Amino acid sequence: MNIFKEMGLAVYNFKSYKEFLNNRKSKVFLFGIVLMLFYFLLTIIVPFFQMNGLGLSDVIRENVPDFKLEDGVLWVDDVIEIDDGDTCIWIDTNPDEVFYDVNELAPYYSSYGQVILMDSEKIIFKNNGSMQQYYFDELDFDYSKDDLMALVPSIYVIIVICLVIAYIFMTAFFFFGVLFVALIGMIVASCMKYQLTFGQLYLLGIYSRVLPLAIKAAVSYLPFNIPYFWVINFGISIFILVRAIQHLKESMLQQPMEFHSSNDTMNWM
Repeated sequence: MNIFKEMGLAVYNFKSYKEFLNNRKSKVFLFGIVLMLFYFLLTIIVPFFQMNGLGLSDVIRENVPDFKLEDGVLWVDDVIEIDDGDTCIWIDTNPDEVFYDVNELAPYYSSYGQVILMDSEKIIFKNNGSMQQYYFDELDFDYSKDDLMALVPSIYVIIVICLVIAYIFMTAFFFFGVLFVALIGMIVASCMKYQLTFGQLYLLGIYSRVLPLAIKAAVSYLPFNIPYFWVINFGISIFILVRAIQHLKESMLQQPMEFHSSNDTMNWM
């Protein structure tokens, strides 16, 4: 049985969980990897593309005004003013328009959470409640929009590396989360007076995560958050696991269960 067919059966056909117990370790591990790959594509990669992730050069070209920092003097080909009551961004590099010193400005921006003020000679910013300022001639480097555009290929490389790392961490967290499902499964199996090893329950737990992850991926596109959705998420896995154990027990009453024990077949003992 191929992995994609197993994903479908894991959602609605609880009788198939008996067959899953005979899968090789490598196949079960690959199943988890592929499952998380689909989840990663839907929740991370697709939204990244929707935000014009591949058009970084166009985004910079269209949204970042021309600027040049040279010999400690900043020039920006536009005046930028953004004020939403909590965030204030004000950039004006007209040599005749210079902001006051940070100590004089601090009282005027005490109610703001984020502040960025830039004139031709300095930058003043507020973060975590305190305001600081730096003069450009102290930075000792020159920069321009062309230099920023030249960094785009390197930025793409960094993005790819970050995405790979994120996928690895998400996949590791997935396999760790199945431990919780398997532990609950041990309690359930004990209450139902049906003996399964922790390894077998862990395998069933991996397959029980298919439907919850599909729902979680769909929920991520909603414009609002569902409170305590993680409880619902794992609750669905536990429900599926309970149903799978019930079918395994019924199958045992009808005929003895046989598990392969070859070197490349998983007996989960």
